[in-house]
Amino acid sequence: MTFNVRRPMESYRRASPDAWFTRAPAVQTVLRAHRPQLTALQEVLPGQVHLLQGALGADHVLLGEGRDAGGRGERCLLAVDTARFEIERWQQRWLSPTSDVPGSKWPGDFFPRTLVLADLRDRRTGVLWRAVATHLDPWPESARLRKLAVLQRLHQEWGGPLLLLGDMNAAAGRSRTWDAALSGGLRDTLPADAPGTFHRYRGPRPRTPRLDWILYGGPVRVLGSRVLADRPRGVWASDHFPVLARLEHAGGPAS
Repeated sequence: MTFNVRRPMESYRRASPDAWFTRAPAVQTVLRAHRPQLTALQEVLPGQVHLLQGALGADHVLLGEGRDAGGRGERCLLAVDTARFEIERWQQRWLSPTSDVPGSKWPGDFFPRTLVLADLRDRRTGVLWRAVATHLDPWPESARLRKLAVLQRLHQEWGGPLLLLGDMNAAAGRSRTWDAALSGGLRDTLPADAPGTFHRYRGPRPRTPRLDWILYGGPVRVLGSRVLADRPRGVWASDHFPVLARLEHAGGPAS
């Protein structure tokens, strides 16, 4: 699953659909209902971590820290079900010329952006998967393309199954970022006519952009995928819909 849970905004009143007080139970319900074994979570602030951990369960480990120096600030996390996967290694990098420097960014970027990479051994099959979670810039597109090139290199250097999950802040099927991702060998888990994800608490509409992607590379078979337009007890969990995919190793190199 990839799910932008939307950070709490203090300026919104409790009656607002964007208020975390209103949305938190719905976020928990969505995660508990689907209980994904691998989840990319975006816009997570420290005060939300305990709730997310509780919804996913004790077997899940949340990998990642804040994007700012000292591990502060908004987080892009990768939640891994350790009952299914053994974490062989993981790391957080900053999408910048100095990728090992916390809080670093390219000149002109508004915020630091990170990726969380984990190499995960499937306890059932022995296959080694690489999973990468990220959250790209809403603007300009040149910043997204620059960071996408880094993500594509991770795919090209890896011989086994790879998943790239996140809020890419670019519309699937109608952006240069999308075209560049697929031209680099990554493939989409969703069909071309899948509904949009960035609904802004208004529900699905014909022109709603699909900003949230699960892409894959290498020997992977898609068993099913969908955009989750869940609205527990009439409450939208976030201004983004999550994307859920069922995948398996499709033969070929296992590591």
